Amino acid sequence: MIFQVVLVSLVSFILSSHMGISILFIIMLSLMIFHNMKNKAIQMIWRYMILLILYKTLDTLQISYLTMMFNLIILLFIRVLPAYMSCIIMLNKMPMNEMMTSLENMYIPQMIIIPFAVVYRYISTIRYEICCVKVSLKIRGLNTSLTGIILHPMETIENFIIPLLIRSSKISDELSAASLCKGLDITNKRTCLSDVRFQTSDTIYCFICILIAVSLIYMDKSEFFL
Repeated sequence: MIFQVVLVSLVSFILSSHMGISILFIIMLSLMIFHNMKNKAIQMIWRYMILLILYKTLDTLQISYLTMMFNLIILLFIRVLPAYMSCIIMLNKMPMNEMMTSLENMYIPQMIIIPFAVVYRYISTIRYEICCVKVSLKIRGLNTSLTGIILHPMETIENFIIPLLIRSSKISDELSAASLCKGLDITNKRTCLSDVRFQTSDTIYCFICILIAVSLIYMDKSEFFL
């Protein structure tokens, strides 16, 4: 999973054609469906379609500086989307203890593993906190939709961002304390109940990933998609 995230991130920024990025998106979409993440896959399809529609609309209108600026931002989001999908798969299918054991087996320093573990748990926790803040704002009768955020940005900062930042600070302290209680700061090697080993199936999967990545890059650089 970690290798997949790194490889997809590299390939998504190496590819230069829209067709190559679209094929990479379809591959990641197929992986999400394979891992029984159909709802997430549908959300990714909607996001990708919205970004494409915005890009084509701005490209057709050709509004001097706005078209160039916003199209660059949209293209950046389109490139990041496959890597984001790969991270979602990893977060949903790879437990934290297995991830940390894998990193330790690769001789990654503890000064990298500990912050990564805190961030790994922080992402899922902050998503829950965002939902809680939205619910509390709806109970108070405040508009939490995208339209309300655009029309009243200062109220959004006051009513949504500030409580979330205060809560996030407390959560980060709690996660750091929990990580230390689990013995992440000790010099001895940690143990894991799961049998984390690089097996033959992992070798085959990594080889297939590399083969697909090299094929996409080769076809992109040879102008096969044009």
